[in-house]
Order: sequence, then structure tokens, then C-alpha cells
Amino acid sequence: MIQAITIDFWNTTVDSRNGARRRQSRNLAMETAYRSVGKPFDEHAVAAAFEHSYQTFEKHWYGEQRTMGAAESLQVIWDYLGLDVSEKTHADTVRRMEDSILEGMPALLPGCSEALEALAAHAPLALISDTALSPGRVLRRVLEAHGVDRHFSAMIFSDETGVSKPHPRMFERALDAVGASPEHAVHIGDIERTDIAGAKAMGMRAILFRGDESGRYHEENHPDQTFADAVAHSWSEVCSILESWGLK
Repeated sequence: MIQAITIDFWNTTVDSRNGARRRQSRNLAMETAYRSVGKPFDEHAVAAAFEHSYQTFEKHWYGEQRTMGAAESLQVIWDYLGLDVSEKTHADTVRRMEDSILEGMPALLPGCSEALEALAAHAPLALISDTALSPGRVLRRVLEAHGVDRHFSAMIFSDETGVSKPHPRMFERALDAVGASPEHAVHIGDIERTDIAGAKAMGMRAILFRGDESGRYHEENHPDQTFADAVAHSWSEVCSILESWGLK
């Protein structure tokens, strides 16, 4: 019996589309910050600073099972660039970084909307998402814009729990919210070391989602080496797998 289904956000529910538009929005925010300290904008230095910040993000994500938000990431960037910005400039830039996804909106993956509607009719759904520059409050707006937020009974975000997948607290919060036990729950996600490892450690079944090749971590996943109970290359395959497991 499947009591609940938990689902990842990036590259499982939505794709990585419009990354260039998000970077443009973030660069405009950085130009404003440069002006505030009376320095000319240096696009190449800013690009290097963002890459350094993301490498720092990954160290915490991999090593500590937590995600840096925009405020912490920006402090890393200011330090890298040697910019001494005011508290107001920092706060304003944080907000613009967090909201940049709304100007470069990712798209729902093919078949996702229809699948979520169908699955929600048979079992409660919970979103479990690690976050980066865009926190849960903004990712909720992305799902609202696509009209699929209504299908989720709960949404769990790493910036709100203080930990990230595969930490058990992420999965525990979701299962507690929908009143399901791990042995009767299924998780769907695209990253082996976070989604699959975390779900399996909880005693859940897991589906490795391979339906979005644009994901930054797509090449980390090797379906023939996965600990997942099944591998799906589309949302229609996800539904078929769940039906074979008894979800009607």
C-alpha cells in the first residue's frame, strides 16, 4: 500500500530553463551593488565570484547536509570581490537574488502537471526540495504560477528545516505532514546521493528520475549502479511504475 509520494523540485518537477535570464537579473543586482560602493562593474570578476560561491555551497551541501541561502552566498561573494557593502545594499541584493527565478522561470517537465493531478487523487503528495539562492517562499510561487501547488499536501524546503537531503529530517518532516510511514511511501528524485540515498536510508522506496538531461548533476547518476527501486525516464513511466506497485 502506498500512503504517500514525496517528490523533488529541480530537474524532477521543473527543468533548468531560463538560467541565462536568471543570471542576467542577478548581474543587474550586482551592478547596483557596485555602484553603491563607487566601483565599476566587473562582469568577469562577478562570474568568478559566483562560481566560487557555488563551490562553497557544494562543500556545505556535500559535507554538512545543509544549503547556503542567498544571504550567506552573497557574503562569500562580497569577500571574494573585496566589496564592503552596506547592510541595506546587502539586504536589497539578497532579495533580488532570491526573486531572480521569477524573472527567469523554469518550466514544468513534460507530463508533470498531468501526473501530479492523477497521483494526488490516489495518495497525498509532498514536495521535498533543497534550495540555493531561491528559498522556499519563492519556489512556492513558481509552483503556484504553474498551477500545480494545489496538488501538494506539504512542501518541505532545506532553508526552512536547516538541513538538506539526504538528512532524515527532510523526509521525516514530509512524512509527518502527510501522516505516512516510510515503508508505505515512495520518493521520486533525480540525484542518487541526496534523493535516492536519503529515501532508502529512511526505509522508503525510491524512483530515480532521468527525464531531464539538462540537470547539473545528471551525469552523476548511473542507472545501472543506482540503489533506487526503479528508474523512470518520463512522468508517464513514473505513473506506470507506481501502478505496478499497487497505486490505482
